Amino acid sequence: MMKPFPYWQALEPSRRFLYLFLTALVVAVIGLGVYGYFKGEKLVYPLEKETELFPAEAHLFPSAPLLTPMRVEVNAYLVSEQYAIGPMHLPQWAVWVHLAGLAVALVFFWTVASTLTRMAYYVAATLGMLWLSTFNLDLLGIFPGTSRTLLLIGLGLFGVTSYLFHAFWRSGSFLLRFVVFTALTLLFGGAVFFASPLSGALTALHIVNYSTLGSFVAAVLLMLLVAYENLHGLLWFNTHAQQPQRRFGLPQFLLISVLYLGNLLLLYLRQAGILEIDYLGFDALLLFLFSTAVGFWGLRQREVQYARFLQFKTEAAPLYLVLALLSFLNLGYACLMANDTMVQAYRGAIILTHLAFGISFLLYVLANFWPLLKEKLRVYRVVYDPKRLSFFVVYLMGAVLLVIMVIRNNYAVFYQTQSAYYTYLGDLYQQTEESPLLAEQFYSEASHRSRSNTRALASLADIYHAAGMRTLEMNRLQDLLSRKPSPQGFLQLANLYTDPSDLFDHLKILQTGVRQFPEYAPLLNNLGLLYGTTTFTDSAAFYLDKALAHSHEPEVVQANQLAFLFKHGFKQQAVEFSQTYDHDRHLPLLTNKLAIGFLIGGKTPVQTTAPLQDSILSSASFAYFYLQHLLPTSKGEPKAGIAQVDRLLRQEANLGFTDDLTLLKAVLQQRAGYPAQAKATLEQLAANNTATAGHYNDILGQWMLQVQLYPSAAAYFGKARQAGYRDAQLHEAVALALAGQESEAAQLALQTTTLPEAWQQRAATQLAIATQLTPSQAATAPDSLKVQFLQLKAQKLPLDQVEQVATTITTPALAPAAALPLIERYLQEKNLTTAQNLLQAHFPTSFPKNYLKSKANALQAALWWQAEQWQELKTQLPSLYFTPQDIGVKLYYQAKLAQRNKQTKEATNLFEQLVRQAPWYEAGYLAAADILVRQKQPLKAYDLLLEGITFNPSSIALRKAYVRLALDQGLREYGLQGLEQLEPLLLPADYLRFRKEIDAKLQASDSLQQEWQ
Repeated sequence: MMKPFPYWQALEPSRRFLYLFLTALVVAVIGLGVYGYFKGEKLVYPLEKETELFPAEAHLFPSAPLLTPMRVEVNAYLVSEQYAIGPMHLPQWAVWVHLAGLAVALVFFWTVASTLTRMAYYVAATLGMLWLSTFNLDLLGIFPGTSRTLLLIGLGLFGVTSYLFHAFWRSGSFLLRFVVFTALTLLFGGAVFFASPLSGALTALHIVNYSTLGSFVAAVLLMLLVAYENLHGLLWFNTHAQQPQRRFGLPQFLLISVLYLGNLLLLYLRQAGILEIDYLGFDALLLFLFSTAVGFWGLRQREVQYARFLQFKTEAAPLYLVLALLSFLNLGYACLMANDTMVQAYRGAIILTHLAFGISFLLYVLANFWPLLKEKLRVYRVVYDPKRLSFFVVYLMGAVLLVIMVIRNNYAVFYQTQSAYYTYLGDLYQQTEESPLLAEQFYSEASHRSRSNTRALASLADIYHAAGMRTLEMNRLQDLLSRKPSPQGFLQLANLYTDPSDLFDHLKILQTGVRQFPEYAPLLNNLGLLYGTTTFTDSAAFYLDKALAHSHEPEVVQANQLAFLFKHGFKQQAVEFSQTYDHDRHLPLLTNKLAIGFLIGGKTPVQTTAPLQDSILSSASFAYFYLQHLLPTSKGEPKAGIAQVDRLLRQEANLGFTDDLTLLKAVLQQRAGYPAQAKATLEQLAANNTATAGHYNDILGQWMLQVQLYPSAAAYFGKARQAGYRDAQLHEAVALALAGQESEAAQLALQTTTLPEAWQQRAATQLAIATQLTPSQAATAPDSLKVQFLQLKAQKLPLDQVEQVATTITTPALAPAAALPLIERYLQEKNLTTAQNLLQAHFPTSFPKNYLKSKANALQAALWWQAEQWQELKTQLPSLYFTPQDIGVKLYYQAKLAQRNKQTKEATNLFEQLVRQAPWYEAGYLAAADILVRQKQPLKAYDLLLEGITFNPSSIALRKAYVRLALDQGLREYGLQGLEQLEPLLLPADYLRFRKEIDAKLQASDSLQQEWQ
């Protein structure tokens, strides 16, 4: 390091440190520019994914009352994602970085300027003041009107302070000057930000965007300074070797110089439109980077030219680094802000300056050092010591060539710079104005100043998109594509054609984009999805396959493929693809894999329901969360899921998912053993949603039907049918038949023309026949009709007629279902031996654990209780299988056993668990109320019976117990009200019989009331 920079040791330590700091900043902003070059457009116009949810019918809680298939229908969402260009987003961090770089450059500039000799100081101070004026601080509105007060304050602070150091405090060290100007910059900047009516971010954006013009001027000065340095570097490369035989001569130098200048010439001709060739060559920005690096070395070599005004080590070197910092900072900012015109202006200026001064420098070298080059002497050492042609000719000839090329190029760089500047101003006013009229004008002017400015057109399209001006947005995007086709432009334009009537235009744009950019995965993906909405499924599959082959996000296309295959009925392929694709983080893919496994019957991945990290749902996170908790195979704790759903429902941003989340909450409550809460949740959901109330009432009806509350089920199905739910008619007919209203059931079932599907019509017709069969007819009917007949009438007919029908069933699959009503009848007749034999015959230990097995175990428990086989019941009960609908049976007999064994506390706890988990279990409520009365807690028993009636309003036994208890506790009015509600449920004779039963209680309550009076 010391050898190429011999002056380094002569510098004071503080100055060395500051030089290193400044150099490090230059390297950092170059790195930032490289990042912006590759990522800038994606930062400003991010590529986003728009999620679409496809509802697929999923079935939960399946059952088959009266051999009629039923299931709770819910939506299981599949997810597809199409790509879109998001709204314009200016990276604010880039603004702050640029502002910090400007501040550092400002501090270094004025620090160095204060150390210059008189003439150099005046030139530097003038340039510094002009630079400060480009910030347009007065436009911030800190002072009223068009006052230049703030500019004058800034010029005075920096100008006066620098002059004091220059004229009076010349002995001040470089470090002291740096600290003073740093404090001054921070003080002035802090005051500007404090007084500005704009926010800090917008104030920074104002300063930075207005300063870009001055920074570009600094970049042009640096370009002029280093325009020939690449050739200077090539000269050093050819002639620097110690041994003459290792040096290159004139032919090699000419060859490499001509190649270098030829590359610049081709770039210029292409830029000027003289040659219509697709030539990229060596990027001009990279040439500028090389020439800047070589130029620092060259600046030391040419010190002889400026030694009268500046010293290299203390003045020229830091000023050079400040120019480099401003140049690359401005270029990097342009890349980060996707200001393509500013980047093009840089390229144009680099090509013009480097070509013009490169030619003149080459001619200068040949004119002065032709013989020395032929002799392979070390020419680079004497390049600034000409003998024939003065070095001034390089600048003179280069300036002439530069002017000629600028004029020939129609001042393109000038207009590009203006266009880029107006684009920056448009960015500023788009952020500061509520209605961005001024921003629209700046963007429009920018697009007119330079046809290469696609950023301004994209920004105009963004403004029109935000304002809902679809036609204007389309026009701007079409202008953009006509100037410079880009895959992002095609994507953005295509996404405006969302109406089905625009299908052909939509297809045409995407197809054009794919032809021009055949490997751009987002276009291929969107085209595949669009074809997926048509009958051209082969085209959809083709483009999705191509998108997958070229995508950097294969999981996105894989999720879309799964959704496409499922939508179009390719279920086997969907299962195969689902098992092949694997990604543990992409929610749409995980969701679709879960949905396909659940809906088609493939292998469903068992997922642990982890808590959501964010309480604001996106469409993708909602679909995954919803399906993950909806699956019966979920390992998650339902109670934890309920808490998460409640948290999500409290967020206003999740309002669009309210109905599905509330339904999910009801399902989780049902699974968690809170059926009363689940019922209340669904009832509220049905009350708040008129359009979908039929669906929710049908679910309630099925839940009531599964727990054998047939009148309640029929009532809910009736509401669902009136609301127009398609399956409710058949469901209501089944519930009415099981509730004993067979005529009404048959009448409803025979209205087959209103049933939506053929299988429902057949099922309804068979149900109507079953309700009208006589025992003799049933004995000769098909086995399915016999089973339905037994399920409807086994408890009403003489036992021999029931046996006659049951014994004629020969279908093995139907025999267990037919045996259950017969076993129940035997238990009623106290024929325990025959009942036990039938249970053992039809429900052996190997019988599958299903709904029938659960019902058989319930009857087995009842049989052991009736037979007083207490020990057998206690031993076997824990191991018996029960569905959630029959969990009340298990808890009931466990509580009764505990009560019989005088384990009152355990019995009470079990009864409390029973009424919470099985509020439909009538015997459980009666037993629980009885034990509370015995424990001298009649009011608690009263409340318990009231809860039971709320869940099961058609229960005669519960209402009778309620009336008795109310009268016993002197609650006459409540007892009479309960009696009034009981009357419609009883036959007249039964009502009179019950009325006589409670006459004594009524008279006692009358007497008690008269005593109180």
